Amino acid sequence: MTVTAGLCLIGTFLSSYIELDPWTDLWRLFMFSERTIEIRADKQVAIILAAMGKCCLLGIEHPTYKRVAGVTSQLLSANVNVDDIRKRQWSVVVVDSPMVNAFVMANGFIFVYSGLAAVANDDQLSIIIGHELAHCLLRHLNHLNSVNLAVHLMCMLPVAAVLSATLPFPYALFAVGMCQLVLYVCVELRTQRGHEVEADRVGLELAANACLDVTQGYRFWETMAMINGPSTRKWWLDTHPSDKSRARHLFSLIPATKELQKLAGC
Repeated sequence: MTVTAGLCLIGTFLSSYIELDPWTDLWRLFMFSERTIEIRADKQVAIILAAMGKCCLLGIEHPTYKRVAGVTSQLLSANVNVDDIRKRQWSVVVVDSPMVNAFVMANGFIFVYSGLAAVANDDQLSIIIGHELAHCLLRHLNHLNSVNLAVHLMCMLPVAAVLSATLPFPYALFAVGMCQLVLYVCVELRTQRGHEVEADRVGLELAANACLDVTQGYRFWETMAMINGPSTRKWWLDTHPSDKSRARHLFSLIPATKELQKLAGC
């Protein structure tokens, strides 16, 4: 009875943080303020920049930096009507590394690796950067952290209490660990893969608004599928869909994004 009452109180508390996400038309849990997320991003960016140092970052006069900055500027300018893009101050950082990678922090820092610029043409590069921007627009980090906290409040706390009361400590500890593993695979990893699918869609829409060749999205991931080869991991243990899966999804979005381009007068 006490556990049920406690869960009802927690559920009521969590329900006050549920919002309708305008990008997905889904009710989402956002328990943290955007300022909290940005402060955390500030600290992370400071650590990243300090660790990389000047030796690992391309200067603003480097051709690759100019290319990445130009592509990013075109993408942001074409989507200036989006409040979260217009109101945020964006900064481009190009990392001198062969890794094919990019990410955007919640405080507006856009990190692009030179390895990505080397394998992607301008349209593909813009679509990838759009994907990373979409994570910010969709508040995915906030949502993921909120879901993890809610799961632990609603599931792990009562489960841990029951197991601790009914099993010897070593067995209870093992059982709690197994429960955490199940929740990680079934909730956190599943949520992250869902976020990637959403970011692919929104990122392609941002690229469409910039009148880019939206067919380059699926072509990029087809190329990455050939470069990376088949994954040796089980799909349910990955944070991202497979390269081939992403290519298929982006291909399916082409008709809708071409309609957006017609409306934009491209």
